[in-house]
Amino acid sequence: MLMEEIAKNKNELLKPPRMGEIIKGRIVGRGRSSVYVDLGNWGTGVIFGREFLQAKEILKKVKEGDELFVKVVDFENEEGFFEVSALEADREITWLRLKEKKGASENITVKILGANKGGLLASVSGINAFLPVSQLSSVNYPRVEDGDAGKILRELQKFVGQEMEVKILDLDSKEEKLILSEKIKETEKIKEILENYKAGDIVDGEITGVVDFGAFVKFGPENIEGL
Repeated sequence: MLMEEIAKNKNELLKPPRMGEIIKGRIVGRGRSSVYVDLGNWGTGVIFGREFLQAKEILKKVKEGDELFVKVVDFENEEGFFEVSALEADREITWLRLKEKKGASENITVKILGANKGGLLASVSGINAFLPVSQLSSVNYPRVEDGDAGKILRELQKFVGQEMEVKILDLDSKEEKLILSEKIKETEKIKEILENYKAGDIVDGEITGVVDFGAFVKFGPENIEGL
């Protein structure tokens, strides 16, 4: 679906590429610090200078004859080439893919790279992501009785290096913001179970944790946990 949106149809091939447009080309040559991309009817694009250095990791993986998505960053230069960026195209496509994952409520697995007092740091397809404390599952939520920020941070640091299954809660490519949630899938499951209960029902529960703002209680055969 994504590639279909980006790839050009026959009518679009008659239109000249626009500034900032992502187009698909084919690598036709390489220089010491440049890569040349065949853009079909519109000639050749070149990745060089800063764009070449920034996209080094991407360009290492491709060879002559391979197809590559690039973004037009400048029109024909003195040598008659379009100046294009592989990195910008790659990042834009990555954000589109992440948007699709969010729309499909897809589960993704991330490795926790760091922690601060507000939550956990991760990376999704090369994009920095944040998992707030409030979006941790009930199992992983740091239960610190006095709410001490230092103690919470120490609890969160235990997750560094571990993998977690999460969903995308929010994203904004312009602000480079990607927020994750571990508890969404837990919440979805709980909603299904709670259809068997109604407001006012009295149930037996077990206190599983006490914090400065309340107590965690587990109830029912499914061991649902509430606050």
